[in-house]
Amino acid sequence: MPYEVLEKQIRTIPEEYFPEVSNFLDLLKYKILVQKQHAVKPLRKLGGYEGQIKIADDFDKIPEGFEDYI
Repeated sequence: MPYEVLEKQIRTIPEEYFPEVSNFLDLLKYKILVQKQHAVKPLRKLGGYEGQIKIADDFDKIPEGFEDYI
């Protein structure tokens, strides 16, 4: 619906109902905000960081002095 049509419809509403119209517009803006927040985000592809993160060769080695705790 074009903006002009909405504007014509609003002009037919008595001014005492404007607070209600404003409340409804606020409700619509809130609904749009909530829908954007809950929009399904595309899944990240596996291996996206491949080659960008380096792990030391001795990563799984028990640190010196901690042998008794393992």
